[in-house]
Amino acid sequence: MTLYLDKAAVGNWPEPLETTWQLLGGDKASDLAPKLPHLGLSDILFLSTVLSIDRSERPWGIVTWLSEVFNVSRPGLYALAKRVLARLQPEVPPLTLTGGSTASVEVTPTRLARSVLSATCPGKMAIRPLQQLLDETCDQRRSVGWISELISAAGREAGQVLARQDTSALRQVIAARDETFFQNWPLLLVIEPVSATILLAQACPDRQADTWGAALLLAQEQGATIGGMVEDMARMYPKSQQEAGVELPVQKDLWHIQRDGGRVRRALERAAFRATEQVLNLEKQLLKQWDEQLFLDKYIAADAAEARLYEQHDQFAHWLTHLVDALELVDWRSGEIRERATNNWLLTETLTALGRIDHPKVQKWVKTLRRHQPQLLTSLDWLAATLTDFQPQLARQLPHPARQQAFCRTVARHWRLAQALINGHTQFRTLALQAEADLQDWLARQPHLQPLADRLQALLDAAGRTSSMIENINGLLQQFLHQHRAFRNLDTLQLYLNLFTLWHNMRRFERGKRQGQSPWQIAGIDPGTDDWLALLGYPAE
Repeated sequence: MTLYLDKAAVGNWPEPLETTWQLLGGDKASDLAPKLPHLGLSDILFLSTVLSIDRSERPWGIVTWLSEVFNVSRPGLYALAKRVLARLQPEVPPLTLTGGSTASVEVTPTRLARSVLSATCPGKMAIRPLQQLLDETCDQRRSVGWISELISAAGREAGQVLARQDTSALRQVIAARDETFFQNWPLLLVIEPVSATILLAQACPDRQADTWGAALLLAQEQGATIGGMVEDMARMYPKSQQEAGVELPVQKDLWHIQRDGGRVRRALERAAFRATEQVLNLEKQLLKQWDEQLFLDKYIAADAAEARLYEQHDQFAHWLTHLVDALELVDWRSGEIRERATNNWLLTETLTALGRIDHPKVQKWVKTLRRHQPQLLTSLDWLAATLTDFQPQLARQLPHPARQQAFCRTVARHWRLAQALINGHTQFRTLALQAEADLQDWLARQPHLQPLADRLQALLDAAGRTSSMIENINGLLQQFLHQHRAFRNLDTLQLYLNLFTLWHNMRRFERGKRQGQSPWQIAGIDPGTDDWLALLGYPAE
């Protein structure tokens, strides 16, 4: 086994755990893991002990460390822990009644309805598979019409439940909007990204500006006030505000911009590779038989075109990194919270440099960015406004300005690098661990700063820069809709959307920073129960 001192740890956990790992011996292979002969019984028991710790209390990064040190995949570790648990806790025989018969549950109409609706959301089941499920599990045969009518009636009730909820607890929010499609019908969604609450999910015949204007007004009918929008660059969005009679600050989604920039860079790269292929083919012809006319007419021009394309790619790739930096909320190197003036200067200089690259794809992309440039840094304005209330609170705890700045930069850098890991940028892992250690050092010496650290991170979360949350919900909704394939009309589709929206707003997140809470709970909206089926008239029995 690899010595601990030869392996860089990827997490911080109590010293006794490390000491125990160092004491493990080289036992013989165990029948608990016959396909992993390098693991002895002490290794397996150690692995199982660590994985039996509750996820909320388990040291962050330790499963990755175990996987690397013991040379076992993460799924393999979890499977091994389940196998050991099964040995320690053998299956309990089924409960029997006095007469010796197996205990059974009475299938009442309410229980049957709850089963159907639970299989619909979150089960994603269509009607015909639902028939088989009821037949096998409940010994109940129900027609397509019966199941369809039950779901439709529940959808109508879900619409009324959603309309009754008071969303004024959200106060003024930065909302995100987007649309997806099903059967060529646009589905308009408006959400509050911090809590992931769906404020509106509407099936419409079109997605024109007047339709979106009406949707913005509907999203605010229940109390929440939209103070700003995060959206992509769809052309009907600006006019929709005019149709609704509102004038909201807008932040254009930065994820789409960076994605499109990556696509342009890859297009330039492919063009350069094609130019190289053409040059190589000409060189083969000239090596086989020299042709002065071919050399003068084609090769010289092809060689110059190749050099120009590579130069364009290199220039674009260089300035693309500056563009990404100009759109940052927090500098990941220093933790500095950016100011609009600084970022706007860098953005202007970057677009000017990109505009000098004489390539049609680059010119088209830069033209789009210039058109929306004032709306690329709105999140910095929103963050600056919220920090004005935060600074006096911080000053009461840390009177010295230099200490205030150091604390804010430590928290912000930890937040930024944590976001990078969440988004899959694993190259920042070492820096993220160091940033976490730096923040923990601050809080260990001054525990009273913990609420302020949490508050600052919440403000950074709330400064909407991307529509990633609504894209996630769109992706989830598409999974549900895909199973149903078709709806008779817009009305039946809307009834299904009502069910999905109510279920989503009341479902508890299983992992992540929202773990254990539903969108409505995070938003402070109280429907009176945490059982969405009870709101539809089907309480648990």
